[in-house]
Amino acid sequence: MPLVKIHQDGEINYEVKGDGEPVFLVTGLGGVMQWWNPQIETFSAKYKLVLHDHRGTGKSSKNRMTYTVPLLADDLVALMDHLGIDKAHIVGHSTGAAMAQAVALNHPSRIKSAVLAGGWAVADQFFQRSFEIRRALLRNCGVEAYVKANTIGVFPPWWLEKAWPTVLANEPVTVANFPPPEVMLARMDAICNWSPGERLADITCPTLVTCARDDMVTPLYYSEAMARIIPGCKTHYFQGGGHGNTLTIAADFNRVVTSFIDSAVAGRPWAST
Repeated sequence: MPLVKIHQDGEINYEVKGDGEPVFLVTGLGGVMQWWNPQIETFSAKYKLVLHDHRGTGKSSKNRMTYTVPLLADDLVALMDHLGIDKAHIVGHSTGAAMAQAVALNHPSRIKSAVLAGGWAVADQFFQRSFEIRRALLRNCGVEAYVKANTIGVFPPWWLEKAWPTVLANEPVTVANFPPPEVMLARMDAICNWSPGERLADITCPTLVTCARDDMVTPLYYSEAMARIIPGCKTHYFQGGGHGNTLTIAADFNRVVTSFIDSAVAGRPWAST
């Protein structure tokens, strides 16, 4: 996986797979491209798929600095420049959805379509309380406790019951590769300060908002609010799957999102499948 120096403070780790329409899969707060493992085979068979580790995560530079969502979005656009990609479809999950919003608002000529999965328009009191708790957990109890608690918050119980052997095997790897806590805390500050609100009405690219109805991190009403603001926005709300529905119901997620991208490429109307 190559590293590219796209900002004065360090490098971004990225990977490109497949050919065709450029599609960026942009991860949530954890920031590492491995989040999208359940999507790689399906998406790379149809598109030029680009994945990256956000600044501050994975194999990218772990800058100790003030993080903002527009900064992370600018990194994404700089990666597009490095790869010679003028415009791309951007699929963002959670923090990645916020980054896709920022690209659509601040660099509208660079985005062909947006999929906002588990995103938000306003970081409201629920959001702030959630991350107040997560910050305290990381500061006071350490990385291992934070990672274990995050598992419970992101994935629904019915899925965990089947997946515990894999989850328990993966958690030590996540702990070992966790960013410095001060970097993760700064990344939390970035998303808590991101509330585009009615500015989302300025998004002009074809947009799909998705969420699972049992998402406890970015609840359904967040997606409903985005859909009311963004002109011509399409929606698909999965019956279940939790915040981590890209993994828990990967086949359904892949089907819906690739269908939307294919419609955007063809310039034809899309209906929820």
